[in-house]
Amino acid sequence: MNTFSAQEIAKKIQHTNVNPDITRDDIKDLCNDCLEYGFDGVMLQPCWIEDAKKHLQGSDVKICTALGYPMGGAPTSSKAQEMRDVIALGAEQVDFMANIGFLKSGMYEEYHNEIAEIVKAADGRVTKIMLEFGMLTEKEKVKAAELALSAGVTYLKNSSGWGKGGHATMEDIKLLKRIAGDKALVKASGGIRDMEKATAILNAGASLLGTSAGVKIVTGSGEALTDY
Repeated sequence: MNTFSAQEIAKKIQHTNVNPDITRDDIKDLCNDCLEYGFDGVMLQPCWIEDAKKHLQGSDVKICTALGYPMGGAPTSSKAQEMRDVIALGAEQVDFMANIGFLKSGMYEEYHNEIAEIVKAADGRVTKIMLEFGMLTEKEKVKAAELALSAGVTYLKNSSGWGKGGHATMEDIKLLKRIAGDKALVKASGGIRDMEKATAILNAGASLLGTSAGVKIVTGSGEALTDY
């Protein structure tokens, strides 16, 4: 098993707070954490992208946002338009949820086509699909990941970390890494709250970690910003 310094792990963390009650001051603190600890990116709701751009101007911290969650049931056209909107605002990377109901209904063409349309709307930006493994059977996990890969996503991501999406496990990350091969990368999210778990998940094959406990992971003190 590889070991990582706190600085090395920080470079793989996308520091996250997408709570609905987050304030402008919270966003400033979130961005300041990224600057202080050297996190890879900040993950926030679309409405805060422009604030983050101001706080992070001149830095190499990536501005990341999420769309289509926590339900994933918006029309495909709405998701594609939201993708175009967040890119126009300045998002550099976008995590998104496809329609899980399509997948579980066996509507594989619809599921694949939605992902492909969202990826197309991203116009070359980094896309990460939140597969919500906590709601899927083992067979569905494989199918979802394979369809997403064929639709052109940049990253396969086990979960949003919200609700039924579930927490990252070594087994799920290894599965995603195996399916991704050299065609995509893997992001892990959900329940990553200390150095030990972060190290294990990275060794399982993740390239990025989505967590609200970034400061706690790299310093050993403090609390997660959210419950996921």
